[in-house]
Amino acid sequence: MSLPTLTKVSSEHYNFHLIKDSLAEKDIDEIMKIQEKCFKEITSFLNVSPHFKINYYLLETPELVGKIYGDNDPCNGFANPPNEIYAVYNEKVKCIGYHEDAHIISYILNKPQSVFLREGLAMYFDKVWWNKSNDEWVRLLLKSDRYLSIIELIQNDFFLNHTDEITYPIAGAFVKYLIDRYGRELFISVYTFKGYDLIGEIERTYATKIEQIEDDFLDSILLSNLK
Repeated sequence: MSLPTLTKVSSEHYNFHLIKDSLAEKDIDEIMKIQEKCFKEITSFLNVSPHFKINYYLLETPELVGKIYGDNDPCNGFANPPNEIYAVYNEKVKCIGYHEDAHIISYILNKPQSVFLREGLAMYFDKVWWNKSNDEWVRLLLKSDRYLSIIELIQNDFFLNHTDEITYPIAGAFVKYLIDRYGRELFISVYTFKGYDLIGEIERTYATKIEQIEDDFLDSILLSNLK
């Protein structure tokens, strides 16, 4: 598969690389508005000011994204630090919004060892997964006995061995709980932890055992459905 020739369109914080006459090129004005809004919200929350523009490559197929990624495994989108995003944009899949931008921008602070934490922050900004909130997905997973524990998900091998249909919304809902319950500053303290013992860091930061934090998290998920 040969790589297409791309044209570039720039906004304040992005360089968009587009296939000529593609849907992305047609929709670029709206895409720029969406991404600039995402950029503003993410940088404001993290209190960072990137000294680079994000190079956003909008491609027509997962196969093309996978080829550029290098493993030829079809992929809807990925972030390539420090400042590149490759994503599918077509009639059925429009991989734009917060997710990959949250990775690129948050890595200015730190790229945590835990995939769970990285994806949890990105999903916190996304808020929804396949038209349902992260919290709604956790309730459905609990009801169908497919919920996976936080203690296990924090371990990269476990997280990566399970489908993102389950892992991503749980991670997003848990990060939302930590931020809503304990505040932005404490969460950023955890996110910037550079070690491997994330469970220990969470327990030190929140002065609570991880089992209790998870119990409280699940209680909040179930109680919110009763309001």
